[in-house]
Amino acid sequence: MLKKIKIIGVAVLIIFFLLGLLSALQFFRFQHLLFDITQSRVEVVADALKRDIERSVETGIALQSNAQLPMMLSHVIQSNPNILAIEVSDLSSANREVLWSAGKRPISSKRSFDTSSSNRKTSATSPEDTPVFVQHWSLVDALGVAVARLTFISDKAEALSIAATARTELLRLATHLFIAALALLAPILFFVLTKLDNIVLTAKSVMLGETVDENTVRNSEVCQLAQNAQAAKPAKTSTHPKAAPV
Repeated sequence: MLKKIKIIGVAVLIIFFLLGLLSALQFFRFQHLLFDITQSRVEVVADALKRDIERSVETGIALQSNAQLPMMLSHVIQSNPNILAIEVSDLSSANREVLWSAGKRPISSKRSFDTSSSNRKTSATSPEDTPVFVQHWSLVDALGVAVARLTFISDKAEALSIAATARTELLRLATHLFIAALALLAPILFFVLTKLDNIVLTAKSVMLGETVDENTVRNSEVCQLAQNAQAAKPAKTSTHPKAAPV
């Protein structure tokens, strides 16, 4: 009985591990997709603003003296509540001086990594910080040279809230599946193990030459094999030497 319980326990632990692993993989896949969709919404707005700024640069208007930029940045923030701040930084200066900005940049976003601005970048924040996405784009002139960097800081709290809700629902679903699997699998495993024990004990009795139930032997291939093996054993021969002829 104890051996059966151990086998059932191992099977249940394997199922629990597999369900947990599957749930974790599905959650991280969903979270990654959610973050990509959230940032893509900002990318649409950022691409339009990027084209407008680059168009003004191509006409010969310097970014430092472009008085229309603050109004353009403020209009984008007013039209998109999830965008917290926008900055235009000078790439020619050593400290990447901010030329124009709009909105309020959270303190946590100032620790975002500062690498090449040709691609989108996203900052990682600690739990106590304001959760934000930090994305960068290069602003190029008519010759294709990067002259400035456009930075968008957007709110990450809504995406994290959706991810937390999805995680809770996924854990609840995994728990229900585990309970259902346990309720169905444990009796089945116990029944199968009991039948196997009976078959093994019957086969052992057949091999030992003991009397067993004919119906059990007839319905079990293992018992039939044991019976055939028992019948195929050679008869015992005498070990006494024969007397030599006189």
